[in-house]
Amino acid sequence: MAQTAGVRRPVTTTTTTATTTKATVSVSDRQTAAAKVATTDPSCTGLTAFYWEIGDKTGKLGSGQGGTGKTKTAASTLMPVASASKWVYASTVIEAQKGVLSADDVSFLSMRSGYTNFNDCSSAAGTTVSSCLAAAGRFAGTNGDYEADTAGQFYYGGGHMQVHAVQRGWGSDTTSALTTALKSIKGMPTNSFNYTNVQLAGGVGSNATNYGLFLRRVLDGTLAQTAAALGRHAVCAHANGSDCTGVIFSPINQSRPGGPNDISNESWHYSLGHWVEDDPSVGDGAFSSPGKFGFYPWIDKSKTWYGVLARYDATNVYNSDPTKTPYNTSRLCGRKIRQAWLNP
Repeated sequence: MAQTAGVRRPVTTTTTTATTTKATVSVSDRQTAAAKVATTDPSCTGLTAFYWEIGDKTGKLGSGQGGTGKTKTAASTLMPVASASKWVYASTVIEAQKGVLSADDVSFLSMRSGYTNFNDCSSAAGTTVSSCLAAAGRFAGTNGDYEADTAGQFYYGGGHMQVHAVQRGWGSDTTSALTTALKSIKGMPTNSFNYTNVQLAGGVGSNATNYGLFLRRVLDGTLAQTAAALGRHAVCAHANGSDCTGVIFSPINQSRPGGPNDISNESWHYSLGHWVEDDPSVGDGAFSSPGKFGFYPWIDKSKTWYGVLARYDATNVYNSDPTKTPYNTSRLCGRKIRQAWLNP
């Protein structure tokens, strides 16, 4: 419509103020979202039977089951947690020393000590922490052999913590004595862990309830030094780029030392007995310690939430497809459950 010449029409401006109220996310919302992933997402539905739980420093807030199989996994189901033992052992060192670590402590707990010939603790030779080191090593020699050419480089394995335990005076300990020593650490849950093998980096037996209690003790300040150490002294631990040198073996990427990245191209760091899931594309910064048979505990980046995905899958440990190994499939499912909880 044309305006009449010489007449200026007033322009009226209406300002609308919109008030955006961010909806409060309830625990029920989080539980629903996490349960949906656990029971419908392909990364979870193909797993052997598992139990998951998530909570905060006050206790468990959500839980459920998933996977396949006639036998269900419950919160109380005991199982070997394998490499989730590393987080526990590191905590015993950090708490006993009130958070003050030597350069050697850091080297041992971040997998850079040079003790890279470790294989395992057989029942015959592994009656004490020290005798385990005398057993046959991965590349001839013994478990306790020092490999000077690997010192200072990241090599994920059990030898670092085994030797460290001997150096701190635990060499003569049997599984029973190790369990007693662990429970003597101030703040450590007294009935949560038992050593079923004298391997410090992989010999703990537990269940979701008890390991969850350990994680809550980290969050609520009972294990305050362990909480403060989350992510500290983190070293580059991925073998898939020029930005990270000095990595010989990282099981997040490789199925064997020196091998190709046949598991993933994710870029993580390794701290004191635990991983930092900080891949720039898919990582969320969580702290975790996945175990060989599929036990996957974590604490989120904000140190608000903890979680456990508990299962025991002995069948796929040596699957010809390395991406099907239980620790890998559990961490993929567990990460999705966590992210659903954080962002329902």
